[in-house]
Amino acid sequence: MEAIYRRFSVFRRVTTKASHEEVMNELEDALRSTVGGSIYREGNAFQVYGGNNNLSFGFTADVNAYVIVKSVSEETYEFDAQITLQPNQLFWITAIVGIFCLQFLWIFNVFYFVIDPRTNYQRALDRVSLPAA
Repeated sequence: MEAIYRRFSVFRRVTTKASHEEVMNELEDALRSTVGGSIYREGNAFQVYGGNNNLSFGFTADVNAYVIVKSVSEETYEFDAQITLQPNQLFWITAIVGIFCLQFLWIFNVFYFVIDPRTNYQRALDRVSLPAA
């Protein structure tokens, strides 16, 4: 079913005097407050499950992300977020029921294809406030 998965990417580069650990902590706080969900740290990356807070029509999809922190130079870091949308149970239920009797339920399936999580995740990356270099 990967054919209907939707993938997005957002990016940000910051220059700061903060340590790598401070950058990671600040990014984790920004993700937690902006996109929500379950956030797990994996080395230099974060795995976000169910990060659909403040996302219009987010109830029609499972939103997961993998956010990598790369150290470009001593004071420069890059944040790269790879976001994946998968249809959830509501999507499949409304698709099946819509086929047999209640076609108006397909509006929920349309909502899945109009979701754009990039603004929320970009906002999370932009909320990382660190002392400038």
